[in-house]
Amino acid sequence: MLDTIGVIVAGSVHPGVQKLARHMAGVKGGCVAASGLATDPISAATINGMAAHVWDFDDNSYTGMIHGSAVIFPAVFAVGQEAGASSDDILLAFLLGSEIAYTLGEICTHSHFLRGWWPTGTCGLIGATAGVCKILGLTAHQTANAIGTAAVSAGIERAIAGTDAKPYLVGNVAGQAITLARAAQAGLTGPHEAFEQKNGFFSLLNGGHPAVVQAKELGERWRIHEPGLLFKTSPVCSGAHAAIEATATLLKDKSDRLEEIEHIAAEVPQLVADSLVYDRPTNTQEAQFSLPYSVACAALHGRVRLADLEEVELHDALKLGLMAKTSMLASAELSEEPLASECPESTKITIRYVSGETETHFCGEAFGMPRRPLSDADLVEKFNDCLRFGGLVERPIDLQGVDLSLLATEVLGATRLS
Repeated sequence: MLDTIGVIVAGSVHPGVQKLARHMAGVKGGCVAASGLATDPISAATINGMAAHVWDFDDNSYTGMIHGSAVIFPAVFAVGQEAGASSDDILLAFLLGSEIAYTLGEICTHSHFLRGWWPTGTCGLIGATAGVCKILGLTAHQTANAIGTAAVSAGIERAIAGTDAKPYLVGNVAGQAITLARAAQAGLTGPHEAFEQKNGFFSLLNGGHPAVVQAKELGERWRIHEPGLLFKTSPVCSGAHAAIEATATLLKDKSDRLEEIEHIAAEVPQLVADSLVYDRPTNTQEAQFSLPYSVACAALHGRVRLADLEEVELHDALKLGLMAKTSMLASAELSEEPLASECPESTKITIRYVSGETETHFCGEAFGMPRRPLSDADLVEKFNDCLRFGGLVERPIDLQGVDLSLLATEVLGATRLS
């Protein structure tokens, strides 16, 4: 939740978020949104959801490849504010919504993603709807109606990558979750067999894959801990993070050798190749899904910075030169088991210098991934980096004692329309 609040603040200054906030500014209410607006829950969830994902700096779950927090937190936070829910109520709803989304992603496996569906919009909608139902105090029957309606409503294609549609639809899904829960609260019914029936979710969106046994572990194995989440250290697609780390490792303290580089080869699993589709990005959104751009930033700065996503940076001569020397190849070895499951977004970087010398580094899991987690101090540092980027002063944070809902209200209320 802290990480999501931080990336919402960073996203509040994005031109697209500012446009959306201005468009929705006329709807008044008691829910705080990025850009300091006090608006209704659906508008707040939509604006905050877009802000959470617009820099692609939010967390990611490997059970289904879901940006769950960016959808679920804005939805439950907005409804919680309207309902006067306690921080503990909002936290509980966030956890329950997250577990449902991640469990559904685990049931679907990565095949759902590889078929071209966007699990953040499919599984994320269902989890967020469940979380909102919890905040609203719906009965089990009403909640089943809402979840069933969410399941038959889910379906966003990954063709959204590289456009404003991707972050906007995160917000749209968060707002939709509120609408669906309210419809069930009003007494409208939904299909209780929306997942299993022949024209249902698993048949149409997942090739009939019915491995629902994982659902029996709900409340026993918490997927937010096992396998855990990726907390990003660079504001780009998670598929680029191993390449960023491998490049930075090879070129640490070698800034004087950048001009000697002849070629940078990146070997990646098919999953990564399917995600990083822009060799020569022409805008910020494409840069976030470009392995050559991430590699160039890593060579120059050790990571991709939020500042690297400003339009002027895309035309930097040094970055363009390094990108022209970088190629990506889908590796059969990295795409097959056991590596495909153990290290789904691994990368092997090989740098060849004009002298003929080569150096290679393999990164199976980048720093921030579940088995190499950020420390509390790292998370707080990232949070404050996001605050500074959003034009706010940093804050001392005690993760054991912070009231996250109060913190969200304060920092989001302090953001402003430019």
